[in-house]
Amino acid sequence: MNNTRNFIEWNRGFKTIKRHFPIVIKPILAGAVAMLTWRFVILPLELYFEDPFEPILFIVLPFAGFIYVIFASIAVQSVFDQYKEVSKAVVKKNIEGFLPYRDEQLPIMIHILLVAPSIVIVFFTLAFNYHENIPLGMATNFSIVFVLAMVWVIATELDDFKKSIWFKEKIPQEWYDMNIEEYFQKSKE
Repeated sequence: MNNTRNFIEWNRGFKTIKRHFPIVIKPILAGAVAMLTWRFVILPLELYFEDPFEPILFIVLPFAGFIYVIFASIAVQSVFDQYKEVSKAVVKKNIEGFLPYRDEQLPIMIHILLVAPSIVIVFFTLAFNYHENIPLGMATNFSIVFVLAMVWVIATELDDFKKSIWFKEKIPQEWYDMNIEEYFQKSKE
């Protein structure tokens, strides 16, 4: 193995798959719950929009999807940019590049802006009348919820870089222990 690579040697192969499995399984479970809820609750009880209301769905779903895409892209881009900055600071052993990001996370308002259109999309997808086309209804509900949940899980995982094995191994504990305000106040003096 090339010794110039900057990764954690013991965290390769199956260990990486095992560690990231919960990240993939959460959206799969969410999609399965939506699919089964549609199949065994909504469909038998006929809790879906009747044909005259279906055109409304073709207005609401694209609109909610458009809003979701905007805020999901902002969220994922901002956490990924922060992740890259923290990574650079750690590689360069630059504490001043690391500390401003150490305790930062996506504002709760961004979380709300992701959740609100997601709820609308899931509700209208579940309430859509698939005209007894059970495979289509199951596949649609699973897919929509799976993708929405995957974006949420990935964004929140990237937002908390302390969960990363690489960061745990590379960041000195004293970087976590120090008071950021005191550190920067002393550097101004």
